[in-house]
Order: sequence, then C-alpha cells, then structure tokens
Amino acid sequence: MSMVFPKWMNHFPTASALGGGAAAMTAIGVVWYYFTPSYWEVGYEPIQPVEYSHQIHVGLLGMDCRYCHTDVEESPHANIPDSSTCMNCHTAGTKLADDGTYEFDPAQTFYLNSDLIAKHHANNPNLIRLRNAYAEGRPVEWRRVHKLPDYVMFNHAAHINAGVSCYSCHGRIDQQAVVRQEHPLSMGWCLECHRDPTDALIDTNEIRITDLGAVEAQLMSENQAERGRELQEQGVIVPSDSCGTCHY
Repeated sequence: MSMVFPKWMNHFPTASALGGGAAAMTAIGVVWYYFTPSYWEVGYEPIQPVEYSHQIHVGLLGMDCRYCHTDVEESPHANIPDSSTCMNCHTAGTKLADDGTYEFDPAQTFYLNSDLIAKHHANNPNLIRLRNAYAEGRPVEWRRVHKLPDYVMFNHAAHINAGVSCYSCHGRIDQQAVVRQEHPLSMGWCLECHRDPTDALIDTNEIRITDLGAVEAQLMSENQAERGRELQEQGVIVPSDSCGTCHY
C-alpha cells in the first residue's frame, strides 16, 4: 500500500516551527526599530518658513547659542527667538518703506563688505519674510523639531547647569544648515544617561558649554570616562531614574 504523504513531510513540523520562530523574531526586530523614535524621529528635518542656517550663524559667524536661546540656563524651556531678536542684526542695509515693509537702502551698507553683499542681505527672500513678519508684528511660525510627549518634562536649565552641553542632545548643530533631530530622545535613551552621566559631563570652567567643537573633542577623548566621574563626584551629580523625575 503506497503512503498517502511523501517521506519528506515528516520534517514539516520541525521546518514550520523553525520558520515560524524566524518570522516572529523578524517581526519583533522590525517593530523594535521601525516603530520606535530611532526610526520615526531621528533625522526628522522639517522645512521651515525661513531657511535659518545654524551652520552659518553658529559655525561660520561664531554666535553663541545663548544669544538666541536666552533662557536655557534659567528656564526649563529653551525659548525660540522672536523676530525682534533676528532684527538686531538683520536691519543693516535696509530701510522701512511706506507700506511698512523693508527695502534695500544703499546708504546703510557701511558695515557690510560690499554693495553686492549688502544687496543680497537686503533682498534675500528669507530675510524679506523675516522683516515683513517683524513689521507686521507677527512671529515667524517655526516648525518644532525636537518635541517630547506632553507627559514628559525636560528641564534645560538643570542639565545645562550640571555641565551637560547642547551637543549631548542636539549634536553638532553648528554644522547643520537645516536643523534635524540627531538622537531619539526616547525614555530608554534618557535613562542610559541618567544611570551613567559620565559620558555627557564637561567642565564649564575649562570649556564654554556652547563651544560644540571643543565639547565634542572632550567627550570623544580617551580620558572622558575618568574626567566625567571626577565631575560627577565634585558636583554631587546623581540623576534620578524614578518615574517622578520626568513624569509629573
């Protein structure tokens, strides 16, 4: 009497179990990465209403982050500068026209290098949007890049004053022509630092906390672990990892 099923079918249960296990592990891996902030948020780079370049202002011109983000050392929140802050610099080469907007004024080119630069400064479309917003008394509607859930509280002042630089969360923002999110800012990512902050601590007496190049060099150096432990002990820095630290 011939067999109803071929002999190789005896291996079917084992193969099915192995295949099912591999499929389950693959599904877990896909969800683990693609359903987390590491995928959805890292690299997020929205188009802004005004193309503001940190690469130019911070990296090239050497502006300190705190000139625009004035409250980071005193407030839980890092303020976004209003148009009047921008206009402290960007009124040069322009004059207020009769219609309330700004136009090029060749008489106001004294501090710019040439008439060509002055004209570009005055006629740049991004600066026109900025100046018109200021003249009309309305803010530039910036699109937020770094956003935590409403039930999470992150205190900028506490971190800055403990010796954690902008670099640790925002990366080399002085090299970014367009602001993007460098890190996931997830709970697990934050907890790693709270449980061992040595890799993020710098001595603000030796390095300006907003000198991101110098900060990066220190944090990437071979002696950072030892130096970080010294700073943690000196400042008695013991970050809490309890729920109430951030969720309150």
